[in-house]
Amino acid sequence: MKKVLLLSSTPVAGGNSEILCQEFARGAQDAGCQVELVSLREKDIGFCKGCEACVRTGKGCMQQDDMAQLLAKVHAADVLVLATPIYFMSVSAQLKVFMDRFIAGELYMRQSRGKKAYFITVSAAPISPEHAENHEAANGTFRGFLRCLRQVEEGGILNAGGAYAPGTIREQPVWMEKAYEMGKSV
Repeated sequence: MKKVLLLSSTPVAGGNSEILCQEFARGAQDAGCQVELVSLREKDIGFCKGCEACVRTGKGCMQQDDMAQLLAKVHAADVLVLATPIYFMSVSAQLKVFMDRFIAGELYMRQSRGKKAYFITVSAAPISPEHAENHEAANGTFRGFLRCLRQVEEGGILNAGGAYAPGTIREQPVWMEKAYEMGKSV
């Protein structure tokens, strides 16, 4: 049974990217996967200090927060899903802090072949040629993160739009269905 770890990085409970994350989880569960959804807003994750103690010692980050627990969960998962609202054409601060702290996690991931990662984004602006650039920087951040991990393959990206207020993504069933189907395809 595949283990799927979903990390929601919205600072808003019931946010649109979290709702799509839940739909992905539902699809993965229906496909027979073991699913865990973690909200980064509920975790204590400090900023990377740039001290490189994790690299020098090989023992992980020296900060005593929730990141070590999250790294262990990522290492144990077969599939990683990152979900974020689009803020100023990029990922949320919560997701960026997680990614930056992953320099310690890279030690785990170098031994983790065969993992796949998926990316879910939601913007207030609709998906249209006029607003195409809204997700490009975030997608680039995700792909750069995967390149640094080296052993993790991109499974898919879902860029949704036209949902500003929390919960309004439900008014666009196309995005709900795409998230569910992406999860089911795992």
